Amino acid sequence: MIIFIQSSFPAVELPKVEIISFDKIVHMGVFGLLAGLCYLSLIHLNSENTFTRNAILWSAIITILYGASDEFHQYFVPNRSSEVQDWIADITGTIIMLLIIRFFLSKRYRLFQRIS
Repeated sequence: MIIFIQSSFPAVELPKVEIISFDKIVHMGVFGLLAGLCYLSLIHLNSENTFTRNAILWSAIITILYGASDEFHQYFVPNRSSEVQDWIADITGTIIMLLIIRFFLSKRYRLFQRIS
């Protein structure tokens, strides 16, 4: 909800950077955080189902689709732009976070494991 509300405000001009802009780093961070929170929510559902068994996959699907819907939403907001590059940054942040979670799962960290 916070992402949707923030993307409804008119854009603020950010300085241009040649390699990767601060805007893209923010997109990666926000959507990485969203993917991590989505994963934690799914693994702590009360019942065992397809979402809890495939939490990483469903976290990726939900977060990536939300990123696409947010870019579509921004197309209709005055002074905002809808960019494929922003969506790619969203996807990149999502994948990086889920790979980090996968790494911690392989090391058997309890934070990312479902409590039985």
